[in-house]
Amino acid sequence: MIINGFKSKAAALRELKAQGFNTAGLLAKPESNPKVAKNGKVDVLTAPLHLAPFNLSGFQTCAQASKGCAAACLHTAGNPAYMAGKEASRVAKTRAYFTARDAFMAVLAFEIAAHAAKAAKLGMECGVRLNATSDLPWERRTINVDGQDVNLMDHFDGVQFYDYTKITKRALAHARGQMPVNYHLTFSKTEDNDGDVGRVLVAGGNVAVVASPERYKAALAEGAMLVCGEIMQATDGDAHDYRPADPKGCIVALKAKGDAKADRSGFVVR
Repeated sequence: MIINGFKSKAAALRELKAQGFNTAGLLAKPESNPKVAKNGKVDVLTAPLHLAPFNLSGFQTCAQASKGCAAACLHTAGNPAYMAGKEASRVAKTRAYFTARDAFMAVLAFEIAAHAAKAAKLGMECGVRLNATSDLPWERRTINVDGQDVNLMDHFDGVQFYDYTKITKRALAHARGQMPVNYHLTFSKTEDNDGDVGRVLVAGGNVAVVASPERYKAALAEGAMLVCGEIMQATDGDAHDYRPADPKGCIVALKAKGDAKADRSGFVVR
């Protein structure tokens, strides 16, 4: 199989290195992200892609991020001791995505194929989350496989892709069945998008709400949360990360983490 002109992941990585991006790969191991690792509870092996959020790399990867969202980004979660190295890696990958797209997408495709094979060998479902710390329109990305241009998600039709998004248009398209059938999107509430939250819920989509520990605990106890003046069914978004398993048209309650713990913008519901 030849992808974007490259016969192997190694060949595509050599091209990235030639263009100044020295990376061993793109997808993180399932166990490297504690929340993604919890997907094993629902028998899904999930690989995340971590890019640099917002405009940290010099390129915008979160087009509809609010100020509160940018300040409280999950990019800051994790052990502070590894933050500098983690950030540098994510910035390099993001710049490669924007400036060396063919080689980047080839590496990504070879890695998705390898991840899918590993999941099958383990007897697990295969999940991929490409926007672990970004908000890019992966549903539009294509690759050239053996001379034929194909949509990335159509090519990997046995893989369940999923993401969170703050881009209303994307969330509504998913809720209305206008996304690839193997791509699940959960809309994210911010401090300034209540109107869009309502539109997504009415369309049948799911909405993630970052809550203080108290509100998060209450939502789990009651199985519901007051959002935008309506009491909606709530599910535990921290039990695992596999959002395609959530009930349709519900609130996904997430406990504030990282810098979000100190948020007072309204992004975190208190």
